[in-house]
Amino acid sequence: MNLTPSFFTTASARVDLNYQLLASPNCEVIKYQDLQVQPGTPFNDPNLTITITNTKTNGDGYILNIIIQPKVDIELLHFEAKYSTVLTDLKMLANGFQSWSQTREMGANDRISDIKKTVAWYTQYNLQGDYDIYPHSGEKGLIHSSSYTHFRDISNNIVFFGSLSENVGYTYFKANFNSNIFGLYKDVEGKRIKATESCAVIKTWIHQGHDAERILWDGYASYFEDRRVLRKDQEHRRHVNGWTSWYNYYGDVSESIIMENIAALKKHKYPIDIFQIDDGFQTAIGDWLSINNKFPNGMKTVATEIKKAGFMAGLWLAPFAVGFTSMIVKKHPHWLIQDGAGKPVVAGPNWGGFYALDMYQAEARAYLKTVFDTVLRDWGFDMVKLDFCFAAAMIPRQGKSRGEIMWEAMELIRDLVGDDKLILGCGVPLAAAWRKVDYCRIGSDVANWWEDTKLKYLHVRERVSTANSLVSTLSRWSMSDTMFGNDPDVMILRHKNNKLKPDERYTLCVINNILGALVFSSDNVGDYGQDEHLLYSATFPKVVPQVESVIEFRPSVYMIRFMVQGDNEKTAPRHYTTYSNLSDQDQTLYLPPPPPLDDKKKRGPFLFFATDNDMHLTYPDRHAPLFYHPSSSFVLKTHETKTFMHIPPPAKDKVVFMGSSSHIVPGAEIHTLQYSPEQGIQVAFRQENKRQHHLYLGFGDYLRDSRQTNKPADPLIKVNGQSVSWETIQVEGRGEGRSQSEVRLAVVDL
Repeated sequence: MNLTPSFFTTASARVDLNYQLLASPNCEVIKYQDLQVQPGTPFNDPNLTITITNTKTNGDGYILNIIIQPKVDIELLHFEAKYSTVLTDLKMLANGFQSWSQTREMGANDRISDIKKTVAWYTQYNLQGDYDIYPHSGEKGLIHSSSYTHFRDISNNIVFFGSLSENVGYTYFKANFNSNIFGLYKDVEGKRIKATESCAVIKTWIHQGHDAERILWDGYASYFEDRRVLRKDQEHRRHVNGWTSWYNYYGDVSESIIMENIAALKKHKYPIDIFQIDDGFQTAIGDWLSINNKFPNGMKTVATEIKKAGFMAGLWLAPFAVGFTSMIVKKHPHWLIQDGAGKPVVAGPNWGGFYALDMYQAEARAYLKTVFDTVLRDWGFDMVKLDFCFAAAMIPRQGKSRGEIMWEAMELIRDLVGDDKLILGCGVPLAAAWRKVDYCRIGSDVANWWEDTKLKYLHVRERVSTANSLVSTLSRWSMSDTMFGNDPDVMILRHKNNKLKPDERYTLCVINNILGALVFSSDNVGDYGQDEHLLYSATFPKVVPQVESVIEFRPSVYMIRFMVQGDNEKTAPRHYTTYSNLSDQDQTLYLPPPPPLDDKKKRGPFLFFATDNDMHLTYPDRHAPLFYHPSSSFVLKTHETKTFMHIPPPAKDKVVFMGSSSHIVPGAEIHTLQYSPEQGIQVAFRQENKRQHHLYLGFGDYLRDSRQTNKPADPLIKVNGQSVSWETIQVEGRGEGRSQSEVRLAVVDL
């Protein structure tokens, strides 16, 4: 791969720069195009100096700096640095502008299209993204990424680029696969720099590694101040289950609905952590302390009832959004962001349209403080979900770029909330939220349908769609825990008012639980049937995975490799591979091959235990394969997901956990599993999992040749003092010279 961190040490950049002389009587604009700038050799003109450096850091990373030092006061209008390189056969991560904007890897045959002007005028969906900030050409092979990116080759070697100057303006990484040009574009419009200042327009951390996304993100995160309540190494506190009102009741939520759902969760003993009230409690968007008549006892009473039930109380707000019909618009129009003509700036089409609150207006800032003090200190909520945050930075103003304003808006939010209350960010350019919020949405809203084909055709990257949301969840997984806890949005498991098919519900459930830290549901569990209870209860406790990689190895077909460390750190972690087919065609896939015979650490046979949606049904398919050999093929139906647990090889006089059916990640429900000849097998389960536990246990040489006639007698073993039944189960797959195999297992229900 030519695009390596050290490449920028000697590579010259072609710089495009437009700036305005503030002291000029006519506000003269200076324009440069394809200005050649060499690292270590500054460019000078009468008004400024441009310097490029690429400095090695600890751990073999590099920081690329492009610094502008003005000699007179200037206002930046445009900046881009371009490098000639080789992008052939690479995939680039195209990170979307904000939480809802689709993110995925793209290559030479992909394109990012604009919303047509007529559609934007009619729908105003353009206001939710960066369509008016960065040009979306729609040309094949022109890919851009906001704030960070990586390039991946076919061997999973990755070069990572992460901006360290989002406080100056939004950074875009560009790839022109048609002409092999890599670019760094900065949205600097409106950024003023005094003659006495210097500005690192580009400051980017660059590093590389093989199969190393998690390690690279750990390194990148170290450059950001950690202002979260739940900081690094608190994964078991950060990974939680929750309930939110939006995706079942939407704006029709009421106090009686909240009480009904609290009672249902308690009745069925679902140990969720956070219970959140979403949009629908206020009289108007922006009038957050004016409560409508659907909550007759007020929000303090509701928060008290939530906490009395044993849950943390969360409340939705959109702090920078102001509805057209709000009292703020009527009484305090000067609180709103104004355009050059003195008109309030429209920030989006939701709720019939809304304006944006100007946080630099003293009274508006004081109002926000009163809102947060009331919600968190008086009413007693433990977490706020803060939505539509992008509204704070719709236009550049006060000598600041949009990105600079967004950065300061999220700093203000953390200041106002304090260091003892949780923040769930949403509708926010992610870099501005890194390590400032405890959780953050990383995909679009899900829906009770798979895809919105109309908005997909119209190129709306922020569209409400389960398929759209899942693609971003699968692509943004690596920032979770390091930057904040990823919120992949809700899982919708109910049959009522749900167009998602069973396999689609299961896919949403599994991917969100594996790749998300905060996993919400909006279902009324009191309406659940037996199958719905079985699947929902199989998500407890919230799995805390260590994700190793997520790879789209075919179009819309993904492989997730992860491991789960048991409660006892001395216990070897369990390894898993999950396959998810988001495509519209069935796929024949192959499991990973066995380890090399000369690898002594992994030597010997091992198997895979398969789990899917069928396992969490009242009447599962008893003929569905459970165990597979390495390299075996299997069929993954359209929109289906399967998880395969890696089973270690047989060990003499030892018990091997072979699988279970009471959790979507087999084994995540087990606290300890021990064996001694005197006491037999002792299993303790996590108290959060209330399901009946169906376990498969291998003892000694559990794998046999099906043709073997002289088979040893089953040992006398008890599990928790209970006798076991012994079953022989066929193993799928014959490849690599194997004959048909079977496993002899102890099976027990506890």
